[in-house]
Amino acid sequence: MIEYECLQTVGKRTTRWSCTMELKRKQPPYELELSARGHHFHILFGKHAYGNFLCIPNWDIGCELADYGDTFWNTERLSRHMKKADAISIAQALAVIREYLN
Repeated sequence: MIEYECLQTVGKRTTRWSCTMELKRKQPPYELELSARGHHFHILFGKHAYGNFLCIPNWDIGCELADYGDTFWNTERLSRHMKKADAISIAQALAVIREYLN
């Protein structure tokens, strides 16, 4: 189990929350279980011919990603499909988990 912290700043107000994740599949396509802010995400992610992708089947979400460490771009992409705080949680998870990938 990997724990990390996220934060979101809106104006002068900063909100922090803790997240936990577990890498379920350590080869492409990778699988990740993430818990954040009372939500659960089963995430599949990896590479395709033109870049990276992410799918969250239990939320009916799929999109392309930048490099796993690009939290700004990945948060922006995910925010089109979910609340910004959830997108931050997932983008940060990808940045943390990349150290554990092949």
